[in-house]
Amino acid sequence: MSARDDRTRSRRVRLAALFAACACAAGCRVPPDHDAAEYRSLLDASVGAVAEPALDEKLTVQQAMAIANQHNEELALGGESYVQALIEKNRAAAAFLPTLSLQPSYTIADRPNGFTPTPSVAGAGAFVVRGDTIQRTEVPVVGSVNVFRGFGDVADLHAAEAIIAQRRDLLLDLQATVMLNVAETYYQILRAERSTGVLRHSLELQEARLADVEQQLSNGLATRLTVAQTRAQVDATRVSLLQAASDAENGRHVLAQLMGVTLVPNPLAETVVTPQELEPEIEYERIALAERPDLRAGREAIDAASRLVDAALAEYYPSVTLNVSGFLYRELYADGSKWDAILSASVPIFSAGVIEADVRTAWSHLREAALDESAARRRALRDVQVAHENLTTSRKRITELEDEVAAAQEAYDQAQSAYKNGLAINLDVLNAQNQLLNAELDLTGARFDRDVFYLDLVRATGRLAHGLRASE
Repeated sequence: MSARDDRTRSRRVRLAALFAACACAAGCRVPPDHDAAEYRSLLDASVGAVAEPALDEKLTVQQAMAIANQHNEELALGGESYVQALIEKNRAAAAFLPTLSLQPSYTIADRPNGFTPTPSVAGAGAFVVRGDTIQRTEVPVVGSVNVFRGFGDVADLHAAEAIIAQRRDLLLDLQATVMLNVAETYYQILRAERSTGVLRHSLELQEARLADVEQQLSNGLATRLTVAQTRAQVDATRVSLLQAASDAENGRHVLAQLMGVTLVPNPLAETVVTPQELEPEIEYERIALAERPDLRAGREAIDAASRLVDAALAEYYPSVTLNVSGFLYRELYADGSKWDAILSASVPIFSAGVIEADVRTAWSHLREAALDESAARRRALRDVQVAHENLTTSRKRITELEDEVAAAQEAYDQAQSAYKNGLAINLDVLNAQNQLLNAELDLTGARFDRDVFYLDLVRATGRLAHGLRASE
């Protein structure tokens, strides 16, 4: 066997080894859970993981929000958007690195009449005559690197970094929104269940009074009008009780969907989260402007858009690319080139307005980002102002409603006493009882509204998740 045949066999062995290495590299993949861990660590940094309580244990609003943070699908979708931004940064960074690929080729063609290989053709990777055909096999490893692209690569990389920061803050903003929705639904359920208790107690009193007036009617001490009026109020209370019970049950279905669980059978704890003292409104506005994640996302969107303007302008600049090929095998290898390199440049002279359109579009996106950031800033201030006013008003309203309930209770007691002594009619008692029921329901709702307004205020400042962590 000749030395040339030995070299050929050796090269083929190396070629097979290279194919095996490429196959192994292609089989190496990132574990599916690795990317999910990227956004889970971000979400869990501000809201710790909690275990679901047993069926007989009370569920607190803090636990409900933390469970939603772990299982809510909308949050997971936002997390995937953040992961995709991380991947795009890797893609942008790859533009600075050379690419390497194996590009084997096999060519077969009909042999032209009178074709004879020549040394000059062989030196270029000649065809080999086999019967009525000419054939050529080449196995080059091709490397390519962008030497210069008008700093467009740098701008793309900085834009990708800004987009990562934007997606991160948008995810945190979504987290706060989901947790606020959980809290609002949680307190709506508490409000409906407490109203159910108030209505059930009132119904018991009204049914007892109905039985009393029916007994009086049988003894000739009451009229049919009195019985009819009392029964009408009992029926109205039953309808209100059915509606309140239905609202509570539907609320639990909504809460389960927000928490990412099937059912929420646990009793809910009536935890008061509103502090005794509030900061001045201007202090909450200062915190919101400094810490709200959607405002930070707006500023980061402006940064990303400005970087993309730079990338669009870089299209006007020339680009330089270096391509290098090294041949592992080619026909007549001993007489052919072992490697070649090509340094190419491209200078845009006429692009039919495409580059200009790209630049104008990039400037338009930058103006959009600036407008979005301005609107987000005004929205943040409005959210703080509205939430602070609602909370302040609710606290005053609770004080007045407590006085109203006390007065309505006294009026009801007086009406009952007057009716027993013949100094009032049945309608007076029914009106007093109805006023007491409405006052109790209003007070129950106002107390839960107070906590919702406070959480809304904390959400408006961007500290809802951090406050939840601190309360654990």
